[in-house]
Amino acid sequence: MSRATVLAAGGVLWRRDPSDPEVALVHRPKYNDWSLPKGKAKAGEHLLVTALREVTEETGYHPRIGPHLTTVRYRVTSGGRSANKVVTYWSMRCAGGSFLASQEVDEVEWLPLEQARRLTTASDHAVLDTFTRTRRDTEPLLLVRHGATTAPPRRPRNRPETHELNRSGRAQAASLVPVLAGLGITDLLSADLPACVDMLAPFAATTGLTVHREAQLTREGFAGNEKHVADRVRHDASASQALVVCGGQRVITGLLSALGHGSDIRPPSETTVKKGGWWLLHHRDGAVSSYERHEPADWRNPIPIRTN
Repeated sequence: MSRATVLAAGGVLWRRDPSDPEVALVHRPKYNDWSLPKGKAKAGEHLLVTALREVTEETGYHPRIGPHLTTVRYRVTSGGRSANKVVTYWSMRCAGGSFLASQEVDEVEWLPLEQARRLTTASDHAVLDTFTRTRRDTEPLLLVRHGATTAPPRRPRNRPETHELNRSGRAQAASLVPVLAGLGITDLLSADLPACVDMLAPFAATTGLTVHREAQLTREGFAGNEKHVADRVRHDASASQALVVCGGQRVITGLLSALGHGSDIRPPSETTVKKGGWWLLHHRDGAVSSYERHEPADWRNPIPIRTN
């Protein structure tokens, strides 16, 4: 009989100087140990949202997601049975808050990396070692493929797409809200298409932000203008604290390729993503330093694919 798998997520929460950070460790009285904050995923919850929720609950601080670090696997006992635990970690910048003790965590310590490494277990060492090698002075850029849509109507050639999100697509749009909140998204840019605008509408309604429509992010507007549009997105991302761009599959894959020019690393060769999924890029002044592919939250608690 195969072992059950327990999915969990957490983060290396850091503050102060990106080149010489302090990281947060939590003390768990049940185990009398110091560890990185983490916890189990809820059913249907995207692992990135799990990481944000668990780090907030265990530390009291407000995290902003940085690059994906690594995924650690080990065996645990769950419900009296042996299980495989899979924990996915992100780098997280502290954006305020304060610690409040609970039954699960009674202390939080902010420590230099070497001291944190001495207090933790081997599985946490692997995470901290990856964190040490990962660039931290970056900002997020999210490229979202719109969610599931109604069956597209027959339309004359060269006429714009008009199909809208269906019930599943609207659920995918709603599930994107905590992701965008965790990334600290401040600017919303969408193809001038109903499905794309509606994909960002729930977050816009929650925050009061405006969804800016761009005709050149449609399939027709993007074709032949790839470099110009990528330069525009790079400029907007550099001027923004955190930008999200929503488009169709061809536009998202085209942007990934075009944004790779002049960046620290090249984009992955496989750039497709399911409807409602997204690419999370981290950049400095428009130069991309990491790529993560995320499938939609309703797709079996996906583990992100890191390509840098």
